[in-house]
Amino acid sequence: MTATSVPKRRTNTAQDLPSATETRIQPGWPEIAVALIIYLILIAALGLWMVQTSDEQAALRGIIGMAANGVAGAIALLAAYALRIRDFSAFGFRATERKWLLAGAALGVFAFGLSFIIEGIYFQFITEVNTQVDFQAAASGGALSLLAILVTGAFFTPFGEEVVFRGVIANALNRYGMWAGVVGSAAIFALVHGPSVILLDAFMAGILTGMLFRKTGSLWPSLAVHVVYNGLHLLYYSTL
Repeated sequence: MTATSVPKRRTNTAQDLPSATETRIQPGWPEIAVALIIYLILIAALGLWMVQTSDEQAALRGIIGMAANGVAGAIALLAAYALRIRDFSAFGFRATERKWLLAGAALGVFAFGLSFIIEGIYFQFITEVNTQVDFQAAASGGALSLLAILVTGAFFTPFGEEVVFRGVIANALNRYGMWAGVVGSAAIFALVHGPSVILLDAFMAGILTGMLFRKTGSLWPSLAVHVVYNGLHLLYYSTL
């Protein structure tokens, strides 16, 4: 009688282990197109409503506008999600280290200060209509109005914009390198804000949030930048 042969236990090799540089599932051009088109349609509808309302309702218009911007971004994200990649982690909903959240908050403060330099230089050469009057009216309209604009403007709007412009657009463009992922998505983000000084502010903020998103693969640090940046501006508006 011969002994039964025992198969050797297979050990993991470097080829069996997942690569640290393994390509993650990412949104692509279809997700960019769907998210951006839906977002722009909804924002255009919002803009049409806003121009038809009385200036006496400026504060309410600002609060509703901020809230609706956040909702528009969430709807655009859901449309991109439903298209092909039904996995929210692929759109940046990933946990991250606390240090990156703190870095995001610090960059939000930095961006807030830098925006005053950008605007100071810009207004030396160009005069334009104040595009922030609705938000300023809401922020300076009393405690309840300030609370409402902080909730909508410092949380709803940042969330809606980050999930579209970082979670979908920067995410998809990152496969083409840093210039496309960070600068390209920041340029799109800026253009959506229209031809005013806010375009420059948005481009600057888009660069900072895009860099954090590319570094971490998580939306939360870039959202921290946006929340702090918007929140500080709204608190500043309340003092005007």
